[in-house]
Amino acid sequence: MLPATLTTVLTSAGLEPQVGFDAVVVESAHFTLTFTWDEWLRATATWVGELSAADYVRSIVAINSAHQARLTPKMVLDAPVGLSKVLKADEGALEASAINSLPIGEELSESQLSGFVAAAFDGAIDLTREFHALYPERSPRERGAMLNIKLVDATPQSQVTLVRVANWFMDQGVEEVPYDAASSRISFELGDIPVDVVLDDPELLKIQAVVQADRAVEATEVLHLCNRANLDSDHSTIFMQADGDDVNFVATVAVPIRAGLDDIQLSQALHDGVVGVVGQIQAVVNQLH
Repeated sequence: MLPATLTTVLTSAGLEPQVGFDAVVVESAHFTLTFTWDEWLRATATWVGELSAADYVRSIVAINSAHQARLTPKMVLDAPVGLSKVLKADEGALEASAINSLPIGEELSESQLSGFVAAAFDGAIDLTREFHALYPERSPRERGAMLNIKLVDATPQSQVTLVRVANWFMDQGVEEVPYDAASSRISFELGDIPVDVVLDDPELLKIQAVVQADRAVEATEVLHLCNRANLDSDHSTIFMQADGDDVNFVATVAVPIRAGLDDIQLSQALHDGVVGVVGQIQAVVNQLH
């Protein structure tokens, strides 16, 4: 079962996980890492530093820059008492978190869980670095714990290849899969929104949608909408990207695949990824109109 195998991986890495009915938690000097699951396994790292409503705009600007620089993890600002209450009434504290996700399928193997735990800690470290740079006076000075995780590469059968992805699209009724070898991507449109499945990295399966804003936008408003959309989305991340005088909305799903995916997991990743990025783009664009 997933919790037992996950606990074994974490313990073997030299950690002391706290196991609950619906979550596994690891405490660190700089963050708390919480693993939860349904159809996907999620790792949510929450930074230990304290934030208030006055920190919101500066923090979402930094998060947007982080999303432009790297596809994982998804970073968000939220509040235990509710984000709106903190921002409107300045009551309560904000929390900065980083989230990684992996489709479970029927079962995740120990090698898949090891790779995911490593990715989750990388994401937690990225979050810590971002917020330590913003608020160094609020960050602990201790060194983080060292991990000892053995990473295993995918077997030939579980590697995420163009053939397997193209076969999935053909199973959905797509007769000709439009693949561009120069960019290593499958490109198509769904509901007038362009979507790319990018296969240029053996460690990440990337699904992306990009739409240009059709009018002038106010940056703070857009970054707030992106943060809210990221809180509402299970798998995808949306951010704002300047392109000369234009502004693009970029939604991505990035799935760690170093240890491979079986057919059910790959189908989950592609289906939920495509639906996720298109839905996020539509949600943000519709709120601007």
